[in-house]
Amino acid sequence: MPLGVAVSPLIVASGRADGPMMPSASAVVPFGGAGSVASSSWSKCPRGGPEVCRRARPVSPATRKREPVAWRARRGGCASGGPVTADPASVAGGDALVAPKRVLPPEDVELARELEEVAHRAWPPLRERTHGGWVLRESAGSSRRGNSVWARGDVPDLAAALRAVHSFYTAAGLPPTFQITPVVRPAGLLDALDAAGYDDGGPTDVCVAPLAALRAPRPDAAEHRPGPAGGPGTDRRVESAAADLPDERWLAVAGDVLATFAGQRVGTLAVVRAMELPQRYVTVFVDGRPVGVGRGVLDGSWLGIYSMATLPAARGVGVAGRTLAELAHWAGARGAERAYLQVERHSVVARGLYARRGFRPVYGYSYRRLPAPSGLQRSAVAPRAATENVASENVASAWPAAGRAGGGTASR
Repeated sequence: MPLGVAVSPLIVASGRADGPMMPSASAVVPFGGAGSVASSSWSKCPRGGPEVCRRARPVSPATRKREPVAWRARRGGCASGGPVTADPASVAGGDALVAPKRVLPPEDVELARELEEVAHRAWPPLRERTHGGWVLRESAGSSRRGNSVWARGDVPDLAAALRAVHSFYTAAGLPPTFQITPVVRPAGLLDALDAAGYDDGGPTDVCVAPLAALRAPRPDAAEHRPGPAGGPGTDRRVESAAADLPDERWLAVAGDVLATFAGQRVGTLAVVRAMELPQRYVTVFVDGRPVGVGRGVLDGSWLGIYSMATLPAARGVGVAGRTLAELAHWAGARGAERAYLQVERHSVVARGLYARRGFRPVYGYSYRRLPAPSGLQRSAVAPRAATENVASENVASAWPAAGRAGGGTASR
């Protein structure tokens, strides 16, 4: 089906040094007992609810082995009061977007819950089932968020709930997986996952910014920008196109940069067309060639920014900044006031841009997955739907689907 595309030129700042660097939030670091970490920048955060103040627990040797020190934050807290925190810049090499992964300041607890709600609506799973306060999500292996438990509330019997999770995902041929945020419930979940042998992967940081920080003046003509070399004859013509659905050019760029978009156009478009929230797909062109993309989702006052991608040859000419500004103008005209995004720790260049554009970290999350039983061979599960705004989100599964021999993808 042909898609209408509106081309709108836009001048944006390069994103190299044009915006305030936001203050770093506090990140929790374990202390005391096995696996303690010493730091000269310790301070106590205010008391709060159960997600804010937790007693310290010793870090097991197995956990120390698999968790990088910079985000080993499961066991924050102290016996006498609030959790012990450290400036993330002191534990993450100056990265301003490192967010707390286990314990939040009180003012961000409700914000984290709200952001998980809007992220769930921004790319809902193909299939879901509730068990008590948990949402079991399944999307044929297309993303970790879409194929993991959203432990948003309590369950009456934790052991029974874990068995239900195991049954749900093994029936789909997928590894039982939990998305772990600072606001997961119930309180004993992390201990139970440790005892069951769930591994830990991540982390990803969720960041927010006022929408005004992302907007820029809109000119009447395409802009000409110097190329990465900055020398004579390197000027590049930069334009952008926007539509309510992704066209072939958008999908081609996303597939070249984000592995989860390769070979899954049919499934992606099926999910996109089933979405109820307003969406915007921006493609940026340099000298007429599509080189960058981004996706925006409007949910009340929130703009969700997803699937940001720039071809390597086009980096350094402001493609990502232009994409952000285009999405911000679209959402702002429809009442949005704030933006959020999710960014992995290894995306160093993107994190620098987002920090300069006024994003601040709110919370971090990771995934706990039950390893496949010994003796089973790992096989890739073919993704069938588009994914969230982090690269390398495919789920590799060695779990055989119930009632079938060997592995395979689950039905919708």
